[in-house]
Amino acid sequence: MRASNDRFMDGVCACFFEVRPNLAAFGLCQNQHSIFVKNVVLDLKGGGGRKKVLSSNTSHVITSQTTSSTFNNNQDQDEKTKIRYQWAKNMLNWEDGSYSLITREEFRTNILYSLFIFITSFIIYVKTQYPDVSGGDAGELIITAHQLGIAHPPGYPLFTMFGHFFDSIIPFGTVAWKVSTMSSFFGAICSSVIYLVIKLWINDNWCGMVSAYLFTFSPLIWCYQIQGEVFSINNLFVALIMLMSVWYVRVRIYEDQVHNTSFWTSERIGYLSAFVCGLGLTNQHTLVVIVAPFAFWLMLIGGRDQFWTTKSLANMSLCALAGLSPYLYLFVSPRVNKVQYSWGNTATVSGFITHFLRQEYGTLQLYSGDSGTTQLIDRIILYFTNLSDQFSTVGVVFALIGLLSLLLGSNFKSFQSKSIGTMILFTFTFYVTFFFNLCNLPIEKPLYKGVFLRFFMQPNVIISLAIGVGLKSTFNIISKYNQSIKKYLLPIVSIVMIIYQIQLNYWMQDQSDNYSFRDYGHAILQNLPPNAILLVGGDLVTNVPQYLKLCHGVRTDVDIISLEVMSWDWFTVTQGPVYKNVIFPGRVYHPNLYDGFSLKTFLDSNQHRPVFISGDFKYGDNSFQQHYYTLFRGFSSQILPVNVDRHHYQIILKEYEKYPIFKLPNDTAKWPEDSWEYFLVNDVATHLEKGAENLLSTYLKESGEESDNALRLSIKMLTHALEIRAGKCWALKHLGLSYDHLRYRIMNNQSTKNPHSLYEKYTQQLHYYWGQYIDQCAHEKDQDWATIKSVIQTNK
Repeated sequence: MRASNDRFMDGVCACFFEVRPNLAAFGLCQNQHSIFVKNVVLDLKGGGGRKKVLSSNTSHVITSQTTSSTFNNNQDQDEKTKIRYQWAKNMLNWEDGSYSLITREEFRTNILYSLFIFITSFIIYVKTQYPDVSGGDAGELIITAHQLGIAHPPGYPLFTMFGHFFDSIIPFGTVAWKVSTMSSFFGAICSSVIYLVIKLWINDNWCGMVSAYLFTFSPLIWCYQIQGEVFSINNLFVALIMLMSVWYVRVRIYEDQVHNTSFWTSERIGYLSAFVCGLGLTNQHTLVVIVAPFAFWLMLIGGRDQFWTTKSLANMSLCALAGLSPYLYLFVSPRVNKVQYSWGNTATVSGFITHFLRQEYGTLQLYSGDSGTTQLIDRIILYFTNLSDQFSTVGVVFALIGLLSLLLGSNFKSFQSKSIGTMILFTFTFYVTFFFNLCNLPIEKPLYKGVFLRFFMQPNVIISLAIGVGLKSTFNIISKYNQSIKKYLLPIVSIVMIIYQIQLNYWMQDQSDNYSFRDYGHAILQNLPPNAILLVGGDLVTNVPQYLKLCHGVRTDVDIISLEVMSWDWFTVTQGPVYKNVIFPGRVYHPNLYDGFSLKTFLDSNQHRPVFISGDFKYGDNSFQQHYYTLFRGFSSQILPVNVDRHHYQIILKEYEKYPIFKLPNDTAKWPEDSWEYFLVNDVATHLEKGAENLLSTYLKESGEESDNALRLSIKMLTHALEIRAGKCWALKHLGLSYDHLRYRIMNNQSTKNPHSLYEKYTQQLHYYWGQYIDQCAHEKDQDWATIKSVIQTNK
């Protein structure tokens, strides 16, 4: 009998050591597993009964009932273990009392899935990304990465260093394309991380893939992860924080059953989480809204028994500071690398703090201007109504089921206040209430609405996880009635959802042929005379020409100066010396400060160079208006003294004849009114309006052949503006005005042939355009509204 038992135990040992390569999730190494197995075998040999049995089918360690009196003597200790174990289980919202062991085969499978998701996402991203510079802040951020300058507050040092690295190592393509490739790269990594979160949380490859791909190819995410913006890296850090939480809890579950001697203990995962959170904040500060709830959960719930010793707190602090260390770049860069279009005076302590805290914008504000009329509830409603545009109706349904699962627990029976599901739900709620309340953008304006939509990306990471959880929960319910349905239907549903998401949004997000911003920048610069000063107002007309000049050497003779940037206190200190042939007649561009200067004094001091402007003047400074005027010169206007003759019909005619024509992104289905492409098209039309304004302001009150020709040219330019952007109110009003003056002039001109026929034609055109003006432009009423309306009503 004894020999038989020995042979039995030898067989057990052999079976256990065949599965020795099994690895515990994120922490169980082979040595640990061997020690654990040997201890179990020794217990069995010693007559202690069965404490734990390793199932070769499920790779799970499950607790079974004891059969010996020796184990009954340790019942109290086991009860304590059971309580700790239950607490860890609850944190993960798991139904059973198991922790999963990942075999080498499963580990390789996870890696292959992750690589497949990364490669497919990266290929599609690169294939559809912008070939050159895009709109918004992208131009400035690309410039900063290329020349290692300082970006606008809070500085974005991590993006800058990563962008410079990709710009340096990729030997082909434009600078913007290379930095956009970086965004695509990190966006693809984010896709793989989202898959891993779901896989390690609910152990389902298909649900993980659905979460990853629906997020990756949702319109908002796709749009910003294929251009040189900070959002791709930020999305990755949101996903990494979610992964840290799942990883930490899985290792805690393991440690509640077996002594963990591997390197990645739960405590070290906590330290790594602190580093990841700190590092993420060096890319974009909005991540703090995700970091804060996670840190609260980790310190006060998940790791409340680990991280409150002096040693642990010191280690956590050091790791967080190490993560924040890229901000040292802001101190170093201005000292060793003085370049144009670099923000702030970060080489000083006060300047660094101002920049880091975004004090120039308002530390807890996104926007320094008027916040508009929208309330918190309006922003929240906008977010939830936008979800169906991002994930489709089916995706939103699964997300709702997933959120309910996170709230109620995986078995829909009990609310687990300590679970990571609850933490993620709280993070989501905190974001859409606290952050949206701080987001003071006037979203009733389309462009600012588009800016606001960018901040939907972080909570959308959580929504994508909820879709995976919801899909799993749905098929768990279905499988209770028919096991085979889940086996065959889940892959089909998953593949259909993924393919539908990609094909639905591919055309909309394919920017591979979108050179409009580059062409626009060339159009602004090409007509400027040598050694001109170009003043710019607005992101588009500032960042795109600066990008072409500083990254590709286009018109290096031109000094481009942002009126907005010139108004900051640090500008003349850090940027003044870089502009060697520009005179700044004061400490700061601010007409109301005793040591400041106005635009007039700046223009007076720089008369030795031709000065142009593109975009808007700085609001509140009207000092120049009595002394200077602007003259249309294509995509910019020359600023001239008032004593210069204003009869510029011939100049404007020549400028219009060579007005740059390039492919405009005027398909509003692909580029709606909250996009930078829409704004660009609108800007092109506005430049034509400015040329017409030059003509009308001079020639309406004059007569003669040149005056009549000037009115005809203004009609031609305004008609062109409306062809580019229909419904522009200024153009509609002044087209009618031009036809009104021209119809009376032809009646008084005896040399005109068929004057009555022309009069009737011009009258019809007048009523057509003024009719559109009355119908479409009530929001832009002015002192002439009532007169124009009476003319239209009389005609009717």
